[in-house]
Amino acid sequence: MKTLIIGSSGLIGRNLTSQLAEQNESVVCMDLDLGATPDIDGVELVQGDVTNFSEVSQVIGTHEPDRIVHLAYLVGRGALQDLSLSLRVNLIGVDNVFRASVEHNVPRIIWASTLGVYSSIDYDDKLIVTEDSPRPYSPYTAFNTASYYSALKHMNEYQALLYSSREDLDICAIRPSTVFGPGRYTGYPWVGNFVEDAMSGKTTNVPMHPDSTFGLVYVDDVVNLFEKVTMAKKLNFDVYNTGGNLISIAEIVETVNTTLGGNMVPDTSREPTFQFNISHERAHEEFGYDILSFAESIKRHSSLIS
Repeated sequence: MKTLIIGSSGLIGRNLTSQLAEQNESVVCMDLDLGATPDIDGVELVQGDVTNFSEVSQVIGTHEPDRIVHLAYLVGRGALQDLSLSLRVNLIGVDNVFRASVEHNVPRIIWASTLGVYSSIDYDDKLIVTEDSPRPYSPYTAFNTASYYSALKHMNEYQALLYSSREDLDICAIRPSTVFGPGRYTGYPWVGNFVEDAMSGKTTNVPMHPDSTFGLVYVDDVVNLFEKVTMAKKLNFDVYNTGGNLISIAEIVETVNTTLGGNMVPDTSREPTFQFNISHERAHEEFGYDILSFAESIKRHSSLIS
């Protein structure tokens, strides 16, 4: 089976490339900048711009993949830096992949949505959010700095629904919680460097109140779910949550400082904010998917950079 990974230079893309290649899967990687994509024997690297339909269609038509994993996206606050580019990459780019897949009869597309599609649900600390939970959209949320990103993901979910229903296209979304791991450089700055800071003796200032809650999932777990969904002969659903370890900032700080000898410092002047408990029970029941604890995750992360 051949898998085309579009957006292979990102955190999930490059790790998924390595994992599929280790299992002797045929992998083709497409990215505008292939610099961060692993150079692995047998993996073909193709430069391509997801905002250019002709390029996307040509790559798909030439390589005839059995599966496409679409990960080309401007993430989080990065989506706010150039609004026009965000629209072209995050909206038109997704449409280009879906449309070209219909044109070339691709059997399945897997794409990355986000936990942000749940962010406008009225918060309740006892609520467990599942894939079937309502997904109202409002830009006036606690996560307003990421609301533009979330708005585009909402639209992507409608795009997927329309293509799936009108074109009989097999499209599956994975909704990750906040992903961390070696090489995370986008999104929340502290999420990308708190383990590295601890290992090098640097202070990590976390711009969140200690009582705030935050859901973190390790990159290996997210890649594991993408692999399972990509390789499955049949899928029972068209969306799966990765889930995550929902813990307070105070617990994150204590675990990192105790386990790694770090110096994470939360901001007590901030108002507490709270995330939802995102269930991954659907993926667990179908694939046996589970996630590492936060403590296990940071130990694995630190072992790769020590």
